[in-house]
Amino acid sequence: MLRSLNRWLSWGTAGLLVGFLVWQFALFQQELQRIPRTWTVAGLVVGGRSVEEALDAVEQALKTPLQVHYRDQILMLDPTDLEVRLDREASRRLLREALTERQRPVAFLQFLFRQPPPPRDLPIAIQVSPERIRLWLLEVARRYDEPPVEPQPDLERFTFLPGRPGHVLNISLSAERLQAALAQAIPREVTLVVDEKPAPALSITALGRFFEAYLQSFDGTAGIFVKDLRSGQTWMHNGDLAFSGVGVMRLPVALAVARSRDLAHDEARRARVFQMLTDETALTALQELLTELGEGDPAKGAEQVTALLRELGLTNSFLAWPFQRPGAPPAVVTPANRRPDLPTRPDPQQQTTPEDMGVLLEMLYQCARNGGPLLLAFEGAIEPGECQLIIEAMAQNRLIDAQGQPTLLAAGLPPGLTFAHRPGWTNETRADAGIVMAGPSDYVLVVFLHRPLLMEWGEAVRMMRDLSRMTAQFFLGR
Repeated sequence: MLRSLNRWLSWGTAGLLVGFLVWQFALFQQELQRIPRTWTVAGLVVGGRSVEEALDAVEQALKTPLQVHYRDQILMLDPTDLEVRLDREASRRLLREALTERQRPVAFLQFLFRQPPPPRDLPIAIQVSPERIRLWLLEVARRYDEPPVEPQPDLERFTFLPGRPGHVLNISLSAERLQAALAQAIPREVTLVVDEKPAPALSITALGRFFEAYLQSFDGTAGIFVKDLRSGQTWMHNGDLAFSGVGVMRLPVALAVARSRDLAHDEARRARVFQMLTDETALTALQELLTELGEGDPAKGAEQVTALLRELGLTNSFLAWPFQRPGAPPAVVTPANRRPDLPTRPDPQQQTTPEDMGVLLEMLYQCARNGGPLLLAFEGAIEPGECQLIIEAMAQNRLIDAQGQPTLLAAGLPPGLTFAHRPGWTNETRADAGIVMAGPSDYVLVVFLHRPLLMEWGEAVRMMRDLSRMTAQFFLGR
């Protein structure tokens, strides 16, 4: 009888255990229909609620304004402005997939021992217009961005004011952050990505702004070419405008002589070239060199100079007729002098542009350093030593005023620099073109100034001094 009682007790205990497990499994199944209390949905505490109840709570929370931080600015964004809506179908699927993952034996054991699942935040899906996000961010950028400011020219003190750092909204990264924040019920805030920008370094465009501001009060026509011979940065004003060649066209004459004759070893020829480049009154030496180039005919010598310029790609420059020779020169049409409203009335005998002359000076500089187009175009005909001789001769052109002070572009340079240049002028046009060599900062500066009937000498000297002074301040800091 005792054995029979034990058997009944065993069966009863087993039945009770099975019944308990069945009851607990039924409760577990009911629990699977609700969000665990340790879980959140889109940051919102909805533990113990059904999927639909949780989505209702989240949908309501998503309608509240979003606090948006732009540096120290706080903006309130109404989600309806961006057409934000809860995608209930996609969100329902995400929640149910997460609940389905709990249908495992280990989850049931955790339920039996009243061990809650680890904390977890379930994502939701929203519908939002990316274009509206982009437009909203663009408006924020328009209102609050402060782009960095380049150094600005100071016309009164002839210097450059330092640049200013700035900050700019990163649209793409901020859009990602904003869209993610819109899909969060809690917290309802986001910090936009703002890129801090350092103050820009001084660039040649700042020098160009000085030139443009300075020339606003000039009632004539100016042409400027400036180039950093180390970095290659270039700035031009009317760089492709035709001007009378005046004295600057003696430079291509010297190069034509070096190309066709021995300049390095012929002392007499070298002396004539030196005189032509340094003495504005040396017309005899100039005519002798052109005559020699033309095998006795200076007109053909002028053709040789133009041919050299064409081979170098300088199509806006020419010497159509020997300097101050009587007679009518042949008409030469170039891209620069073709325009009908040409304000500079260039000499039909000789013309150039600031850009052509600046590029030719750069070629001369490169040739003296055993490189550049001159050596490539005239291989063996022009040597680096001959280019150096021309530069040294131009550096000896020390044009001074009645008080013995440097004039034109040289007037604006600090002492101790090498300035190899070719000035030139007529009553209407004043020009100076040269290479400033200061070691770490070598540059080319070409300036043409034109006014019909008379470009006053004193005004031209003052303007070139100022332009040269600011250029030296840019490149040399002094």
